[in-house]
Amino acid sequence: MKTLLNTHNFTVRPSDCDPLGHMNVARYLDGCSDAGFTLQAAWTLTPRDIRDGRQLAFVVVNANSNFIRELHIGETVNIQSELLKIGGKSCQVCHHFMKGDTEVFNSTFTLVLMNLQSRSAEPIPDDLRAAMQKAHA
Repeated sequence: MKTLLNTHNFTVRPSDCDPLGHMNVARYLDGCSDAGFTLQAAWTLTPRDIRDGRQLAFVVVNANSNFIRELHIGETVNIQSELLKIGGKSCQVCHHFMKGDTEVFNSTFTLVLMNLQSRSAEPIPDDLRAAMQKAHA
């Protein structure tokens, strides 16, 4: 599963930066969150389906981040997301922050499929697993 999906774009704003003059850690996680919901929609878990349909969503249980290069006001970022593996109730994805052709940050998330009613992990249904695999084929 090597296909990267374009999941979010943004330009660094002054409010995204900290007193050190570069993008704040919180904005990196905001970008991952935005990319994550786009990724879930590509897998058929749209916001409407999450809220009013199946009431299933992937939630982050672990993140491992690598800050490669600073980002500054006015720089444009493209986030590309990759499905690394699928387990029984979980999967791993990596969000790559790209400035042009240069990777400036990445974060690998372990996600668990949560039933929003019971608030517990649930096995990934076959149709969802197939949609995940198809999106990254």
